[in-house]
Order: sequence, then C-alpha cells, then structure tokens
Amino acid sequence: MKKIILLLILVGLIIVGLYAGPALINYQGYFLIALESGTYQVSIFGFIVLVVSLFFVAWLTLIVVRKLIDILAGSQDWLFGFSSRRKQKAFTNGLISLAEGNYLDAKKSLEKIRREDFDGINLLALAEVEAQLNHKLEARELWYEAAEKDKTALAANLCLLRDLMIENKCEQVLTHISDSSDKIKNDPDIIKIWARALDQTGKYSILRENVKKWKKPLGDEYDYWLLKASKGEFAEIASKEGALKLKEKWQSLPRGVRKEPGQIAAYSQQLIDQKMYEEAQTILVNGQKSGPVPVLYTLYRQLKNTQTNGAIKQLESWIKKDDSNVELLSTLGQLAYNSGDYLLAEKALSRAIKLANERRDVLLLAQIKEAQKDNIHALELYKKTVLNES
Repeated sequence: MKKIILLLILVGLIIVGLYAGPALINYQGYFLIALESGTYQVSIFGFIVLVVSLFFVAWLTLIVVRKLIDILAGSQDWLFGFSSRRKQKAFTNGLISLAEGNYLDAKKSLEKIRREDFDGINLLALAEVEAQLNHKLEARELWYEAAEKDKTALAANLCLLRDLMIENKCEQVLTHISDSSDKIKNDPDIIKIWARALDQTGKYSILRENVKKWKKPLGDEYDYWLLKASKGEFAEIASKEGALKLKEKWQSLPRGVRKEPGQIAAYSQQLIDQKMYEEAQTILVNGQKSGPVPVLYTLYRQLKNTQTNGAIKQLESWIKKDDSNVELLSTLGQLAYNSGDYLLAEKALSRAIKLANERRDVLLLAQIKEAQKDNIHALELYKKTVLNES
C-alpha cells in the first residue's frame, strides 16, 4: 500500500513538473541567498530542483545509516554471541542428540542457548537431558525456570511433579500444587498426580472432599478414587477409634451418599477387615436390590462364617436370569466354599470352568476335591493349572 501511495505521489510530481516547468523556467523571478562568504542568486526553477535534490539526498542518507546500524548490530552479534542461525542450529542439534540418546552432546548444544528465548522449550529439553544424566537438582532448577514461561508452564509442572512422585516426595508435591495457579490446579493430569499424593500421604478426608469436585477431570478414574478415598477414611476411623465409631460415621453420612456403590464398597470392606461378616453381608445385599453391581458382589468372596445366606440367595437369583455369567458363578463358588457348602461350590465352579477355565476357579475346585479326599481329581486339576501357566 505504501509503495502505491509513493508511486502516485511521484506520478503527481511529474505531471505538475511537466505542466509548471516551462512556466517556471521562463519566470524572471529569482532567490537571493546571502552568506558570510558571499551572495548567491538562484532562479525559482533552480531553487525547486535544489530543494527536491536535498530531500532525496536526506532520504538516501537515512536509508544508508539504517543499513549501517543493522550491519554493525549483526557484526556485534557475530563477534560476541550467536547469530540467530547459530542459535537455531544449536537448538536443533540439541533436540536431535536428545532423541538419539546422546545426552552429553545434547547438553553441550542446549547449554549454549539456555538464556535464549525459545519459549521455554530449550529449558524443557535441557532439563530432560539432566534428568537422563541423573542430575536431579539441575533438572528441577530448569523445570522451575520453564514453569515461568507461559507456553511451557504446564509441561514443566508436570515433569517436576512426576519426578517428585518418583522420589516419593509427596509433601513437596502437595506444597507445589497448592502454590500453583488455578490454571495448573485444574488440569486433569495435575489433578491425578494430586490425588496420588494425597493417597500416599494418607490424607483421605481431603482426598474424598476433592474427588467430589474432580468428577469431570478424573473421568473413568472417578469411581476408583472415590472408592480409594472412602476406604482410606473408613480404615483410619476403624484403626484409631474402632468398629463402633466406624458404624457411627456410616450412619452420619447423608442417605444419598450411603447409596453410592463406592461408599458401600469402602464401608463393607472395613466391616470385613474387622471380621464383621454378617453386617457386611447385610449392607452389600441391600445395596444391590436393583441388580448386581460388580464392585459390590466381588466382596462376597471375602465373606466367611455368615449365619444367614442372603448373599448366596441373591447370587443364585441373578444366575437364574444369566446362567452364563462367569463372574457370578465364580463368586458363588468362592462364597459357597467359604461357607462350607462344597456341593454348591463344586457345581458353580464346574460351570464357570466350562465357560471360561479361569485358573483361580480350577485351583479352588482342586482344593474342594482335596478336602473331599478325591486326590486323583485334585491332582488332575492341579496339573491343569500348571499346564495352563506354561
């Protein structure tokens, strides 16, 4: 656009010059310039030509000065530092060496541009090199630097937190996350690390409260972490305050919470660990009145010495509707075995083995045969598990 405007101005000047030139040449007026050295007389046309010439000389001088400044700046860069081309070459060579596993070469190249502006990517790459060379302190220092850059903040924080988790420095992880921005805190990968750190530090009450807010970022892992948090919290109460306080805690929860499968599973697991099998059976059976819930009915495997057979009846009713469900058959076999009903256990396990031939079911059936003094069939089943392994 600027070139078009300049061209139009130039054309306009030419047209004006062609029109007014002859008149100015013939015009008798003149300019008288008096200087200390003397006086100078110039015609009007000559004066106009002089002014235009001075304008073009000044314009060309400005262009030349700018070029000289650029050349001098380039020379200074060439003499005292890397040119942009050399910086890019060092960056590229560093990344290639890193990918090839030549960490010393990568470090040599990337250290040359540590203070240069590559949006923090050079810092991340150099940190990875230091980590691979087992220079943990240097790597963390670089991750902290990269975390200050907008484009690499999340990546740097993830690298730093993962490294701290590997070193089992969970308290440092929690401190770092608490000091981070909301943008970092709300990232799904950061939240998963956060949950792991809370789990490993035994802060289950905090974990359970946070999990409720993390349902979307946790995605498919939400149920796992809710169960984990609830188990941890109930286990802490049971170990420190006993079964009575555990029951009181359960009853104090809102009714909606007590209907959640994860909460039921966590509470039932603690009852089982306290050998309160009858209470656990009641909670689990009531929690599945609408149909089987895998996270709940798998706990039937751990029930022992129950006075009632509510769990067995429930499993049998489900199997009548779905007699090819291997998990239900296997669970019934284990529960019947725990209750001493070997005939029912053998029947369920035989059906499950026929459908899927799971090693755990074959081993349990072998134990039943051994308990029944049927050593020949027990040995055959044990051999079968060995052959399946090989």
